[in-house]
Amino acid sequence: MHYTLHSDRQSSHQQIAQLVRRVGRAPVLDVGAAQGILGQVLQQDHIQIDAVEPHPVWAEHARAFYHTVYASSIEDAGLPGCQYPVIVCADVLEHTIDPAGVLKQLRATATEDALFIISLPNVAHIAARLLLLAGRFPQMERGIFDRTHLHFYTRATAEAMLRDAGLEVVRARPTPVPLEQIWPADGSSALLRALMLAQRIGLLLAPALFGFQWIFVARRALPAGQAGIHDRPAADTVTQLDARRY
Repeated sequence: MHYTLHSDRQSSHQQIAQLVRRVGRAPVLDVGAAQGILGQVLQQDHIQIDAVEPHPVWAEHARAFYHTVYASSIEDAGLPGCQYPVIVCADVLEHTIDPAGVLKQLRATATEDALFIISLPNVAHIAARLLLLAGRFPQMERGIFDRTHLHFYTRATAEAMLRDAGLEVVRARPTPVPLEQIWPADGSSALLRALMLAQRIGLLLAPALFGFQWIFVARRALPAGQAGIHDRPAADTVTQLDARRY
C-alpha cells in the first residue's frame, strides 16, 4: 500500500488527528482517505468520521474505520449539503486538477461555521531547493516530488490558493520529514533521535526551509466590511486552537 501511518507526534497524521480531537466537532469528512489512516488514528476517540476515496481497493480497506465511505470522486460522491463542521484534506489537493475548485465544492457540504484542516507539501524545503539548484526535478513514489502531484506549493502560494477558494487561513504549522519511515531497520536509533531533534530545532528557526509540509486550519472568508472576528460562528472553536504561527 502506498501510504503508511506516521508515528512522530509532529507528523502530519498525528498533528491532524490532534486538531480533530481538539476541535471536538462531528461529523468529520476525510477527503482522500486512502486506506483510512485518519480513521485508524482516531478509532478509539469515537468520533463519527465519513470518508471520500476514489480508489476502490483503498476505499474498501478504509470502510472498517469510518461511518460512511463514498467510493468515488468528490464530483460524483453526492455529499449532503451543510453537513460537516470539520473537513480534512490531508495530502490530497495537490493530486487534483483544480484544488481551489475542489474546495469550493466542499464548501457546499460544509456547515457555515466549518473548519477546514488541510495539509500540502512544501516545495521550498531545503532538500527540494538543493535538487533544483543541481538541475534535478525527480519523479518519486512519494514525498514532495511524488510523481502523481499536479501542483507544488510554498506556504505563500498555498495560502493564495486557499484564498481563491474563498477560505481564510487562521492557523499554519510545518511538519518534519518523516525520518522514522525512511530510516533503515539496522540504522542507529541514537542517530535517528539526534536527527529528529535537529530537525525540530530547524523547524523552529526556519520553518519555510525545513518544513516538509504545511498544515493549515481555514474557514470561510467573509467579504470585506462584514462581521468582525468576535461575530464569526467559528470564532470560539478557533480560539481553542494553538494560534502560534511558524
